This record gives sequence, structure tokens and C-alpha cells, in this order.
Amino acid sequence: MFREYLSEDNIVLIDGTSEGTQVKYRKGDYWYKEDNRGREGLAEYLVSHFLTFTDLRPEEYILYEQGYINEKRGCRSKNFLEENESLVTFYRLYYSEFGGNLAERLAKISTMEERIAFALKMIRSLTGLDVTDYLKKIFMLDMIVLNEDRHVNNLAVIFDGTEFRPAPIFDNGVSLLTANLSVNWHFSMEENVKRVIARPFSGSHEKMYEYFGKGFSVDWNEFLRWLDEQEDTKEKEVFRYQAERYAKI
Repeated sequence: MFREYLSEDNIVLIDGTSEGTQVKYRKGDYWYKEDNRGREGLAEYLVSHFLTFTDLRPEEYILYEQGYINEKRGCRSKNFLEENESLVTFYRLYYSEFGGNLAERLAKISTMEERIAFALKMIRSLTGLDVTDYLKKIFMLDMIVLNEDRHVNNLAVIFDGTEFRPAPIFDNGVSLLTANLSVNWHFSMEENVKRVIARPFSGSHEKMYEYFGKGFSVDWNEFLRWLDEQEDTKEKEVFRYQAERYAKI
């Protein structure tokens, strides 16, 4: 677990929402994020290390390390961009071409299937990429870990000045019920899980998974052995519950 002291000079972005403010830093070859709604750093750590027990390639996801930033809990990840590369989110792609808000545009489309078709067509026309396989992996992960923050700024491609390619899977901090204010631990895990609302094409993780299909395979036995070795937290408890639900995938 790292312990890093960062100054205002290291601040790259301050995201403000009704739930709070998250500060993001850059120092050397690392990006840092402070927790602001729950234990997002722990969730990032658990979710990203879960992916090491899948058949995804290491370059297809970002590993997060939990620790302390100026004595506040958070996480960090290594920079995954080369000097000539830039991360372009789906939101930014749409805004740059059409000058509008992609999330608002999707909200005006009546069905999940039509929203997905619109996004796939838009990405293909602007980048030449078919991101179906990329989204298949992401939405299977989001279903398992209950990611509630897969907005269109957490879906992205990388541009090297000539070509585009899908970005690695990143930003899974609002998962495992860590920041869900509607959770009541006097209720059962099943009841709390029902409170999760997915994004961006449907409020149901299962519906998006059913549309795209299986994205990767998991060595569940090895993962659960690893999970047992982690500190006892509500996030760990949620992960075990979800693993038992989806281990037959």
C-alpha cells in the first residue's frame, strides 16, 4: 500500500458532483485519485485484480493500487499512454464532432437496443472501430462487480495521431456497493444488490450483458482463494456474493 504526498501542482482534474468532489493527480508515471464517496480505491484494487484471474490480456485493463494520498485514502495506476497518444472518451468523440452531450442524446432514444446501435455506429463512423468486443468485456465486468458509474466518459479509445484502438478497462471505483447511498446493511445482500442502477444504455446490467454476451472467462476458484486473503470489508463481502451468483458463467 503506497503513501504519497502530492501538492496542488500535481492536480490534473477536480470533479464535482452532488455526491462530493474527487481530486485527480498526476506525478511521474502515476495517476492518483482520492476517495470521495466511499472506498473507491479499495473497489478499484479489488476489481482490477479480479481481472488478473480472467483470460483478458494484461494490456486490456488497468491495475490499481490502494493507498494514501496526503493521508486520505485513494488509489493510483500507472500511466498507460505513450507520449504521442491521447485518451478520447466516447463523450469527447461525440462532442468534438456534433457539439452536443452524448449522454443526453442517448437518453432521447427509446430502447436499449437502439441506444447501443446508435453508439456503435457513431464510434465506427468517427474512428473506424467496431467496439462491440470492447463493450462485451466491459458490460460483463460491470454486471459482476455492480459498477454504477459506467458513463460515456468511462468508455474510451486511444488515438496515436494516426489510428484509434480501444482503451483498456479503467475507472471501476463506484462498484461493489461502495458508494451507493441507498444501501441499508440491515437488509439482505440480495435486497441491496437490487438497488443498483447500471449505465449507460440500460439501468440493468443483466440486460446489457444479455445483449452483448460473454466477454471473458474467469478462474473462479483461484480468484476466490485470493479474495479470501484480502482484508474483511463490505466490498469483499459483496464481491464474494457476486462471485457465487455468476461463477457458472
